[in-house]
Amino acid sequence: MLRTLWIMRHGLAEDIFDTDFTRPLSKMGELQAANVTEQLIEDSEKLPCDMLVSPFSRTQSTAKIVHEKLGLPHPFETDEMLVHFADYKILGDFLLASPYRYLIIVSHMPIVAHLCQYLAPGGKIDGFQTAQMVRLDFDELSENIARVGKIYLPAK
Repeated sequence: MLRTLWIMRHGLAEDIFDTDFTRPLSKMGELQAANVTEQLIEDSEKLPCDMLVSPFSRTQSTAKIVHEKLGLPHPFETDEMLVHFADYKILGDFLLASPYRYLIIVSHMPIVAHLCQYLAPGGKIDGFQTAQMVRLDFDELSENIARVGKIYLPAK
C-alpha cells in the first residue's frame, strides 16, 4: 500500500534538440535536480525506496541524479505510463494498486500536475516548475486519497 509518493518534474531541458524524446537535460536542469534532492534528504525522515521514470532523455537524466543522491539500493524502472501525454487516471490507479510503499516518480507536465490533482483533490497543485517535487502522504484510514505534505522548489 502506497504510504508516500514523491512526484517530480524533470529539470530544465536544452532549447535545441532533435526530437522531444531525445531532448537532453541542461546544466541548469542538472543543478535543479541535485538541489531539490538535497532538500528532500535534509527535510524528510523517510526517503523513497523505489523509483519509476518516463523514458524521455531529460527524465532519465534527472532520475540518474536523484537516484545517485538518494543512494537507492536498486536501479530505477522506466515506464511508458509516465510520458507527458499518458492518462493520469490510469497511472494513479496503477500506483494505488501497486506494492510500492515509498515511491518517487520523475515525469513531465501536464501529467505530474493532473496526477497530484487526482490523488490529492483540493491540494491546489495546478502546475510544476522544472525540477519541482511534491510529496503526497497517504493516510491509512483514507488510503486512496492523499494530502500534499511538502512542495520542493529548486533554488534560483
